[in-house]
Amino acid sequence: MRPEQILVVDDEQRIVENISRCLAREGFQVTGAHDGEEACRLFRRQRFDLVLLDISMPGMNGYEAMAQIFGMDAEVLVIIMTGFASVESAVKALKLGAWDYLKKPFEYADLVKTVKNGVTQRNLLDEKKAFAARLDASEKQYQYMVNNSPDLIFTLDAEGCFTFVNQQFERVLGFPRQVLMGMPFEDLLHEDDRQRASDLVGAVSPEMNRSGTFEINFRFKKANDHLAKYDPYSAFAFMELKASALPGDDPGQAVQGVYAVGRDVTERLQLEDQLRQAQKMEAIGTLAGGIAHDFNNILMGIQGYASLVKSSFDKDSDVFRRLTNIDEYVNNGAEMARQLLGFAQKNCNETCRLNMNFLLKMTAKMFGRTKKDIVIEQRLEKDLWSTIVDEGQLKQVLMNLYVNAWQAMPQGGKITVQSENLMVTGRKMEELGLSKDGPYVKISVADTGTGMDKATMARIFDPFFTTKERGQGTGLGLATAYGIIQSHKGTFKVDSRPGRGSVLTFYLPVADDRVDRTCAGPQEPGREESLTPIVSGKGRILLVDDEKGVIEVCSEMLETLGYEVLVAESGAQAVSIMKKEPFGVDLVILDMVMPGMNGYDTYEQLRALSPDTRVLVCSGYSKEDEIRQMIAKGCNDYIYKPFDVAMLSEKIQAVFNQADSVKA
Repeated sequence: MRPEQILVVDDEQRIVENISRCLAREGFQVTGAHDGEEACRLFRRQRFDLVLLDISMPGMNGYEAMAQIFGMDAEVLVIIMTGFASVESAVKALKLGAWDYLKKPFEYADLVKTVKNGVTQRNLLDEKKAFAARLDASEKQYQYMVNNSPDLIFTLDAEGCFTFVNQQFERVLGFPRQVLMGMPFEDLLHEDDRQRASDLVGAVSPEMNRSGTFEINFRFKKANDHLAKYDPYSAFAFMELKASALPGDDPGQAVQGVYAVGRDVTERLQLEDQLRQAQKMEAIGTLAGGIAHDFNNILMGIQGYASLVKSSFDKDSDVFRRLTNIDEYVNNGAEMARQLLGFAQKNCNETCRLNMNFLLKMTAKMFGRTKKDIVIEQRLEKDLWSTIVDEGQLKQVLMNLYVNAWQAMPQGGKITVQSENLMVTGRKMEELGLSKDGPYVKISVADTGTGMDKATMARIFDPFFTTKERGQGTGLGLATAYGIIQSHKGTFKVDSRPGRGSVLTFYLPVADDRVDRTCAGPQEPGREESLTPIVSGKGRILLVDDEKGVIEVCSEMLETLGYEVLVAESGAQAVSIMKKEPFGVDLVILDMVMPGMNGYDTYEQLRALSPDTRVLVCSGYSKEDEIRQMIAKGCNDYIYKPFDVAMLSEKIQAVFNQADSVKA
């Protein structure tokens, strides 16, 4: 440990030498100076712990020297020495910053005592300074951690008012610290949560275990809550709160208030809502698919038996005409079933070239069946350009727009659907917010409903924003539609006024090659197909289907056509029959959707037993890509349920003719 450095300043050399010897014997490191100027020069080169300074010196006196020394080191200790001590001089020296003074002549013991007291004081000041620096660093670290915590940290007094809040309050809620300090905690909460605020203050009481915590959830208001009156996730932050008692300064003192940490769980709740909505939509899709499957089987029986009966009557008879009307109703029902299946199946990222008029007609027709109080008018461009879209996703967009329009017309009204070809130039591109100019397809859905004000229009595409009562809508429909159009490199525009209805328009880029402008939708069976001539045949057919009603009507149709029928009610039974008669079956009519072993697995095993067996795939439920996959694997053709005897005979003949041409 280095000895304390002391500077002795006196114009008498003898006094400097005597003091230096005395202090050196006590272990101090002493340096002497004989006037104020020399003392200041020494102090500039070296810092001293203590200065013994004579007041009366020629040139620069002690007061002036002390002022310059304090200018170089404000914390140095100065002891004044004078032979003309008076109360006034002592007071002046102390006012100027001297720590103590000695009156000449002084005893050796007084000198040592005064210097040692000064050194001790200096050490205490250094320790205090170091402690203050550590305390300041600790305080800054604490403030940094608290203010940069992702959680809301705050304290309340015994009355439930804020006594401390961290900066996260302003980041999350938008309230500055000065606004919250002293404000009652309940004023920050949703009105339905305010009663529980008093429960929180009461729970964190002297009776509560000081080491325990109290957990509770609250909705904290945001500063801009008036801008989002319909959106709870924008107006409030959902907080998961953990609180504990804030003890007094003394161990026996009563609890002073509450210390709490709140974690923002708004995003988690939003994701949970989205998950529940997705699960609900998946369940609805599964239900719709199951209904469509069973409905198709019912229609299969109706159409099959009607076609069998119709084949016995003359085409000009009234009975034939009535049975043909039954076919028409069956076709309409089959179209509804296909549409249900289209919405139930997930076709994500399956894009194709499509004429949007096809989707507009199909979705408008489907929606119109369920909403009889809504009139749907279609104004479609005759030669609409083709687009490359995900058909399933665009169906979802249109249905969301129809539902939104219907909800804006509680007393009924009219929806106008319009398609249009549009060339977008540079200025129009910027106005619409598109990424590039060129040809676009413009689709508009207009309603005669209540309309929207500007504040609502600005937020209708925000997730979870809804103007309906809580529980009557998720606010995801238009947000989802917006995201889908954006993913197709398109854009949305809204035009609306209160009381004058709304027009929602989206733009889709046109396919690079616009030559094909025809509807790309699947062929719909109609009355013309029912007039297809019935072609009889010979051979043995294995009919594989798990539905008893379908087996009965199809077996009767096949027998009417002249075929011998073997029946299998499952894939496993079909494989068993083929093992017994691998070369005795001319054709297998194979259902795709069956419990246990499905159509695809059944076909794999049948092909292993008899690679050359003809197979006609039959289904009313499977996705088109599954059918294409079966054809690619070697199946000869496919037929959709429901079908009549004429359609069945035509498909069977096509399969046999195809096989004969291959042999030839």
